[in-house]
Amino acid sequence: MSDFKPAVGKQRRPAPAAIDEVSSKGRFQSREPEPVAPTQATDDQSSTKRRPMVYRTGRNKVFSVKTDPATADAFYAIAQENGWKAAETFEKAIAALKRELAK
Repeated sequence: MSDFKPAVGKQRRPAPAAIDEVSSKGRFQSREPEPVAPTQATDDQSSTKRRPMVYRTGRNKVFSVKTDPATADAFYAIAQENGWKAAETFEKAIAALKRELAK
């Protein structure tokens, strides 16, 4: 410990190539994310890859249900075909169900 003395003057950072060489020899795993190629949008709107249908409408109650993917896809297809928001589609579905049950 008696031989230890603080460095005097500017400390130079090693060249990036030297850092890469040392880190590869030591099997250091980089934390930098690998670039991801952009995915192309498809016409197939499955239940996990559809655009969000979020709008400011004053509706503030969340209603969540579990359903199978085919039913969810059909629901969103109806909404998109008619230009309705998801909540508006749900309201129309409830109104239609009430009419059907009243018969």
